[in-house]
Amino acid sequence: MIGSVRVFGPAYLDRVLRVDRRLLDASSGPPLDQSVEGRLGFGEVDGGSLTLVDPTGAALAVDLPEGWPGPCGDVALDRPLGAPPGIRSEVRASDWDDQLGGMGAGFAAALGGELVAALGPEHDATSRAVAGLLARHGVAGRRIRTAGPADWTLLISSGEHGDKLAVGFRGCHAALGPEDVRPSLGESCDVLVVAGLSNRLSAEILTAPGPALRVFAPAMRNMLERDFPLRRAIGPVDLLCCNRAEWDALEDREEVAARLTILVVTEGASGAWARFTDPQGESRRLQVGAFPRARPSRDTNRAGEAFAAFLITTLLERGWRPSSCTAAVVDVAAAMRRASAASALVLDWVGFGFPSAAEVDAALSRGIVD
Repeated sequence: MIGSVRVFGPAYLDRVLRVDRRLLDASSGPPLDQSVEGRLGFGEVDGGSLTLVDPTGAALAVDLPEGWPGPCGDVALDRPLGAPPGIRSEVRASDWDDQLGGMGAGFAAALGGELVAALGPEHDATSRAVAGLLARHGVAGRRIRTAGPADWTLLISSGEHGDKLAVGFRGCHAALGPEDVRPSLGESCDVLVVAGLSNRLSAEILTAPGPALRVFAPAMRNMLERDFPLRRAIGPVDLLCCNRAEWDALEDREEVAARLTILVVTEGASGAWARFTDPQGESRRLQVGAFPRARPSRDTNRAGEAFAAFLITTLLERGWRPSSCTAAVVDVAAAMRRASAASALVLDWVGFGFPSAAEVDAALSRGIVD
């Protein structure tokens, strides 16, 4: 048993749009696994198409499916996608649906924990939709009501081609301040997870007394934040999980890595690596490959939360405690393999959800997701 879990992080409405090919030409590099911020309506609206334009002028045009509820027209992105400046890529969407999203909701569902998240006012339609999805998936916890609308994300997935581009339109979570979360900080828990909130707010939450394990799962905006850099938030952090693009974007990553008991970085189809201190006080680095699959993935969404959740669970079940400030190589290796199997299973899920421990262990026994 890992004890009680409390998660502070966002719950979004994910409007998922599935397309028929890579989002960028293969010469631009590996498939995208990127989160950016979006701004609607800076160009002429065309009800039959959607065009994402990054700061370099590179554009991704999406031919939309029947019944698409929006957005349409042009969306400005706050960061480059990695395509050559000015180039235009075109994809065709096959279908869409609305799902529960957000790292907070994902971690709470995967770990069976309580979620502290923001929602907009009762009359906000998106907030009502998110509240309904949280109830449907059994994600309990505290909802902090703010004046702004609920957050939502346009999530473009290329399915078996491996891309995931999340375009965020932020509302209520950007308005959260320390005074909003303090009433929940006095409630005891064994495992505290902070995911995708600002560095300043994360630091406030992570310093709360009580939890035996403190986990931080930053988003890209945490890595790029300059007013309150990430290194100021990680003092009490035991375990940090992020993906390779996020880690590479952090300027002082070596300084941050040196302060952590365990750092885990996922690399998509290349697997993941961990950096940690062993019982002899030596810094160790461990690499695991992606868990084998017999067929292409259907959807890469939620793979990161699945990996991190099963890593946490396995480490704690094998007796690791951050109070020792070290981890045995065998425990980290076992946790990484189990986490890799969990993320491989999630690649078959096109809706919100996570595999059970029994499903993950069955996949480990087979040695493949078949």
